Amino acid sequence: METTNFLQEILKISLVALIAYISYYYYKYFTRENPLPGPFPLPLIGNIHQVLKNGSFDMNKFQAKYGDLCEFYTGSQRFILLSNDDLIKKIMKPTVRGPFHNRVNDDNEGLEEIGLLNTGLSFNNNYDNWRFHRKFYTKVMMSTSLIKQSVIVVRNSFLEMEKYWNDLGEDTIFEFNHWMKRYFFDTIFIISSNNRAYALANYYNKVTKNGKLSLPESLLKESNTFVESINVAVQSFQYFFILPRMVLHLPIIKRYTQYLKGRIYWIRNNVNNIIKSRREEISKTPIDQKLKSDILTMFLTVNTERDITERIADDLHDEPMSDKEVQRNFVEIMGAGIDTSSNSLCFLVDFLENNPKAKQRMIEEIERVLGKDPNSSFTFEDLSKLEYVEAVILESSRIRSVIPLILKTNSVPEVVGSYRWSKNTCFGLNFGAIQKQKSSWKDPEKFNPDRFMDNPDSKNKVYMFGGGLRICPGRNLAMMGLKATLVMLYRKYDIELLGPSKEHIGIVRTCDELKVKLKKRKNVSM
Repeated sequence: METTNFLQEILKISLVALIAYISYYYYKYFTRENPLPGPFPLPLIGNIHQVLKNGSFDMNKFQAKYGDLCEFYTGSQRFILLSNDDLIKKIMKPTVRGPFHNRVNDDNEGLEEIGLLNTGLSFNNNYDNWRFHRKFYTKVMMSTSLIKQSVIVVRNSFLEMEKYWNDLGEDTIFEFNHWMKRYFFDTIFIISSNNRAYALANYYNKVTKNGKLSLPESLLKESNTFVESINVAVQSFQYFFILPRMVLHLPIIKRYTQYLKGRIYWIRNNVNNIIKSRREEISKTPIDQKLKSDILTMFLTVNTERDITERIADDLHDEPMSDKEVQRNFVEIMGAGIDTSSNSLCFLVDFLENNPKAKQRMIEEIERVLGKDPNSSFTFEDLSKLEYVEAVILESSRIRSVIPLILKTNSVPEVVGSYRWSKNTCFGLNFGAIQKQKSSWKDPEKFNPDRFMDNPDSKNKVYMFGGGLRICPGRNLAMMGLKATLVMLYRKYDIELLGPSKEHIGIVRTCDELKVKLKKRKNVSM
């Protein structure tokens, strides 16, 4: 009897707490500032069931129904969705210590739980710390010398991949999206660490029926798992970002939460091993001997006696980077570089194969600028002359933005969309809709790279690399990689699409399936 009474009391208390929570939730909702059109939220989850319907994070469905200025909730967090270029001009303005510097608030429980707040670049709200890392990234990744060296790395990675394609044969059905993940993984890993990861070779061993390659020991013996884990980790950011901690640890979904965290920690542990190995290598290198000139070594030596970054430090940050900072930055480079580049390349191939006139014009420009010998080498300066190739890349990104939504918060009260908003309001900049505004683009759903040739200024309306002070510091490197890959691919191959591509829209738009057959062009020698 006492046990029954105790349980009844617990139920009564729980019921009262639930009623109080729901009452407070809707009190806050109905008294919110500047009520906007949007779906009606539910307690605890808000509009998560609609935001993540079918696993998609596509904001265009809200914009289509509720307009360019609307709202939605994840749990108790309110987001103001901006889907018009005029609404985001103030937010995207590159203002030093500007009010829209931060992407998230400091109380985001999910990102804090996986250690992403206030470290590295993406979710760092500590302006001075962010500025130091930003200076480092900009000086290194925007340098012409790094990009010129990287052209050779990209070419070598492509030639390696091509050997595997030749061995598999022209009748092979290639899962192009998987090849691109490994190709860009290998490329970015070499550029970042000056070491090989053998992701392409490992993947070839996975899919071939011929003799397996005998691979040397590498720093990433499980490169296939690393690639897959990076993909899971990037997609999981939206999961941890939008779900409150209470929901993350509900019995129903706690197991999935632990699975995602396990993938993230697996990556970090492997990167820690890479850092440890490089630190040992640096310590064993005589002081008068030049160190490797790669991004990882620069991370590890900045503000030390072995510094090779040419005075990156400033008055506000003259300490070396901790291993944790190095790890977070290295993972950011790998995650951002692999996912954006590989998915962009897949979407480019899909668009080009469905638009033969644009493809032919692109090939003609490549042959005019680089010559008709598909095996001839090229330089960074050569790639810079390929204006139509760049237009093709911009048009693909305009229609299928790989980063369709970015987040901003205001540190002081600000006016946006004719409304005054309290500080720490969360804004979602819906690039997926902004880049297809009918008022800005003629036939916005049509793939037409000519629009950038006719009006070069229109490229400023494509947010392929974000914008403002937080614009991607690796944008020149990424553009070079995409251009070089398109050049090598279309100089040599005719591509046959085997069915439509499949995509998933999350924080990153991913190409989940793109099956092709690759056939050497008739004028290409083996």
